[in-house]
Amino acid sequence: MILRPIPAILLALSLVSGPLTFGPALHAVETSASSKSKAHTPAKVKRAPAAKPPKGKKRSTRSSAHATRTTAVSLHPPHVSLNTREAITGRITQTLASTRLGIENPRALRPFFDQLSALQADPHATLVRVIQFGDSHTAADMFTGALRTLFQDKFGNGGAGFQYAGYPFAGYHIHGTKRAQSTGWLALGTHLRDIGDGLVGMGGVSLATEAAGNWVSLDADATSLEVQYLIQPNGGSIDIRDNDQLLATVSTAAQDASSPGTAGHYDVTVPAGPHHFEILTTQAAPVRLLGLSTENASGVTYEAAGINGAEASLFLRWNENLQQTLMAEQNPALIVLSYGTNEAGDRNWTEESYASLFRRIIERCRRLAPNASILVIGPPDRAMHNGRHGWAAFTGVDRIITAQRAVCRQMNCAYWDQRSRMGGFGSMRDWVAVSWAQPDHTHFTGEGYNELASALFSDIVQQYDTYHPPITRAEGETK
Repeated sequence: MILRPIPAILLALSLVSGPLTFGPALHAVETSASSKSKAHTPAKVKRAPAAKPPKGKKRSTRSSAHATRTTAVSLHPPHVSLNTREAITGRITQTLASTRLGIENPRALRPFFDQLSALQADPHATLVRVIQFGDSHTAADMFTGALRTLFQDKFGNGGAGFQYAGYPFAGYHIHGTKRAQSTGWLALGTHLRDIGDGLVGMGGVSLATEAAGNWVSLDADATSLEVQYLIQPNGGSIDIRDNDQLLATVSTAAQDASSPGTAGHYDVTVPAGPHHFEILTTQAAPVRLLGLSTENASGVTYEAAGINGAEASLFLRWNENLQQTLMAEQNPALIVLSYGTNEAGDRNWTEESYASLFRRIIERCRRLAPNASILVIGPPDRAMHNGRHGWAAFTGVDRIITAQRAVCRQMNCAYWDQRSRMGGFGSMRDWVAVSWAQPDHTHFTGEGYNELASALFSDIVQQYDTYHPPITRAEGETK
């Protein structure tokens, strides 16, 4: 398999939890997908296609090299013969294609399936939102980006959906969009040991400033824009522009100067097609951006809210009232929780303590979005470096999978055992050998994330088709 070079660089970020500092006046990051990616994919692999880049106007990327700079990671797989590589690839592919493994407790997804069915019956009727919370596997938007493409190819393109504002941490990007920001913003929520007041919005990351003239931009195809912000005492105003046209000037100041911060949002419908959105602070006063959302009128969104180095416990440290206001506005059909990689390496967690934590997270999700189905993605296999003895399969993942699975059974959530889908305990070694996983034996390459996303999508669709048989259209009828 030929690697996709840019995603590989992005995935060199391992378990980042430190503060982010900005250098030059402009930070920009573009989608890593290109029209050439399909040509580099072997013909026999008909899985997740690369996300398409936006069609917006060209912007300066003179500092994008700085924005994506990181330590290079060698991608050379272990020295194995061609025959051995082919045998390993065949073994992994066979496991991924197995019908024996799949979604556990799929009945928990019926509310989500009902919305998908309604969308298929009338493709212009509704927007079905999916949001995934997780760690670095989610933050890279390779796994989630591939799922977004697969869902939208089948059910319609609902747009990119929720995203963090600007460029809050190194390597952040959402496939199909382009973003940039000025200096002067402080990223909140990415320093995991200290997330401050917890007023970080729906996805756990926000940008704050007290200076005039700071801006963020977002290029995306959409028919609507939502700007999420913190309403706070003495809050400043922001100009919101679309393709250089002023849409609105919005004050973020609270009417009651003594009230705690609450969530506000500005929503606007825009013509279908490519847009260049800009949010600019207009005065020297506090402004905190909690997120942006770009959507189309109908279809599916698959939204990524991942933070490098995050453990599931981080979810409970975000201000619930603020999160609930914004989640109620979004009204997701499916919440996906994808944690466990970092907890597996944290000896402070026992199976019992982690199960207790996870129950509290599920309970909060039910309060935030009562109508949403919940799907939990278990952590992948992982190996740890064992000095001169090389890499050894890591048993710490076991207790996390056991705890997550037990909670899902108790609380009527669907579960996807990612490690089993990979091939089980010790399978990470094979994935590294065929260049589907990184040499850190924790993260995957672009090809690996695509394969995993395709397996999950196939498992979901298999259950969906069982619950809702495919619609048979009359001859000549189209969507």
